[in-house]
Amino acid sequence: MSISSKDYISTFADKTILVLGDSMVDVYLRGESSRLSPEAPVPVVDIHTRDMCPGGAANTVLTLCALGARVHYISVVGDDHDGLWLQKTLAHAGANIESTIRVPHRHTLVKSRVMAGDHILIRYDSGTHTPLDIGTEETLIEKIKTLYPSCDAVLISDYDKGIITPAVLQTLTGLMDIQPRYFAVDSKRLSFFKPLEPSLVKPNYEEAIRLLHLPATSSSRVQQLSPFIGQLSSSTAADITVVTLDNEGVLVIQPGSETYHAPALPVQSPQVAGAGDVFISTFLLAQLSNADVKESTDIALAAAAIAISKHGTASCSRHELAAHFTQCEKCITSSEALRHMCLLYKAQGKRVVFTNGCFDILHSGHVSYLNQARALGDVLIVGINNDESIRRIKGHLRPINPLNDRIDVLAGLVAVDHIVAFGNENDDTPIPVIDVVRPHVFVKGGDYAGKSLPEASTVERHGGRIVILPLLPDHSTSRIIDRVQQAHALAG
Repeated sequence: MSISSKDYISTFADKTILVLGDSMVDVYLRGESSRLSPEAPVPVVDIHTRDMCPGGAANTVLTLCALGARVHYISVVGDDHDGLWLQKTLAHAGANIESTIRVPHRHTLVKSRVMAGDHILIRYDSGTHTPLDIGTEETLIEKIKTLYPSCDAVLISDYDKGIITPAVLQTLTGLMDIQPRYFAVDSKRLSFFKPLEPSLVKPNYEEAIRLLHLPATSSSRVQQLSPFIGQLSSSTAADITVVTLDNEGVLVIQPGSETYHAPALPVQSPQVAGAGDVFISTFLLAQLSNADVKESTDIALAAAAIAISKHGTASCSRHELAAHFTQCEKCITSSEALRHMCLLYKAQGKRVVFTNGCFDILHSGHVSYLNQARALGDVLIVGINNDESIRRIKGHLRPINPLNDRIDVLAGLVAVDHIVAFGNENDDTPIPVIDVVRPHVFVKGGDYAGKSLPEASTVERHGGRIVILPLLPDHSTSRIIDRVQQAHALAG
């Protein structure tokens, strides 16, 4: 039996990752600007909100926790409010932060951005980024030695802010020689980590051309880098080098193998901050789950697309990632999968429409109705009564077509995004499905106009609205059955 992407994703929770790197706090001061300062020709921003987010290696920790992995975090923060906030936030996300060292004479790195609307006017940085003192360095190395044997992989998130010193790198190289582990490195100075011979490195385009001493290009980045694949691979000494190229996707380089170019998934109005952390974290977990390089790339690209498509955040959870691959399926059989899929659609700003019926003999009236329903939103989910439900409602001679056949026919319609069967001896309404989907719009046919809908209170409780669509006259399954029976009688 072939293994699906969702099968790989389901094993992410079995993995233990040691993250080592530079902790940061990202601060966003958001407001509006409508005037210049009288003191200097600069805008005055009236701040409305102050948002704090884990940044640097701490964001990678959050990403791995969201993907379901067990995470041990080794880093250094200042003995200050920002460091304490960062530790509490990561602990709340599920990370083991006992090995994050608080140092009194250091200040936690903070990157503060002043924003007017969606525009960053200025960024100012604060915090200590000098190399660690000998005592702190020795403490950090001991923590690495303690946690290393229990981890499945090490992910280094290095911003060259003083945490990964030559002595730390020498320690990691020595441990790797004795007990090999999967090493993934995300760094602005990849040549520094060449002695480690990492399993995976992930330079972005700017980092790649810096390694190759090339100028930036305004044309195809893939074409520019292609002649230098061997040089790029040798400069990192990694088993796998993945170059992220923004909207051009990624280049996956392995010595002795053909270079693999994977295009980016299309995303409207992407918010790209943090996408690289999501990509390398997901790629790493997929590799540990025995996915091959191509499968790992596809899964990681999907996670990055989810992260940059969401409003107000750049993250991807294990459930969201599984839901992405569920979105590729027409028939949804799990309520949990359906719930997470709908949550993902809504996080992406998509409008979900739900309707239901027996759809026993699909006819032009059904097709017209479903096309109209789909036009009311971005996603149409169709609930379909199972066979036992139809027998209870319409009698023992129905359905004419069994459930699987009815699903196959509905799945062939472009208007229908997903199908879910429902009905049990206690409830033949779609209310349990509506409780899961929580649609923006619930659609019923014109024959329900003026009638009390049992689903109405559930739809409205979840903030949805009800739309009654007109049906084509003289188009119904019952009429078709009657005509067939009349024709059969006449022929007899």
